[in-house]
Amino acid sequence: MLVVTISGSFHRHLGAIYDAVSEFLEAGVKVLSPADPRVVDHLGEFLLLASDRFRSIRLVQDRHLQCIRASSLLWLVDPDGYVGQSASLEVGYAIAAGTPVYSTNLPTDATLQEYVRVVADVSEAISLAKTTKSQAKSRSVLVDPKEAIERCQDAIANVGRTMDQSWQHRSTLVESELESTKRLLFRTFCGR
Repeated sequence: MLVVTISGSFHRHLGAIYDAVSEFLEAGVKVLSPADPRVVDHLGEFLLLASDRFRSIRLVQDRHLQCIRASSLLWLVDPDGYVGQSASLEVGYAIAAGTPVYSTNLPTDATLQEYVRVVADVSEAISLAKTTKSQAKSRSVLVDPKEAIERCQDAIANVGRTMDQSWQHRSTLVESELESTKRLLFRTFCGR
């Protein structure tokens, strides 16, 4: 299943961001962030949205970055080519995470132009994301705390079941289970 994160200037392009969320949802693509782009509060210049689970700039931004890492694509909303500082950070993060960045407009910044693929519309981005070979991405606890914690609990329970199995071949199975569980816990709680 495809999942998307949407970035752009909430001050300048909130209406277009809201429209993009609707378009992806109508196309059957899950929007990790912002799932509900209605402004409900602010911390200085920083706008807090209805789907923001935390009232901390750092936690909201960390969650958004982890959503980018877990996404099939990052959709950049820049109808006039403007990409603010936060969205620029998010594009850079997507590049580092191996998440492709699509937009209907070319950013005015020459460097960002090299990393954003311009497409005709959301449908084309979805088609490209479906054909792009991507690795399975695990979700950080910030993206979906309930799902992440349940996934970790299941992995830990699986280690317990493996340890309860017969003694034959036990050490290699336990070592393997412990190692994969350790990696899962690290990715989930450290976002890497």
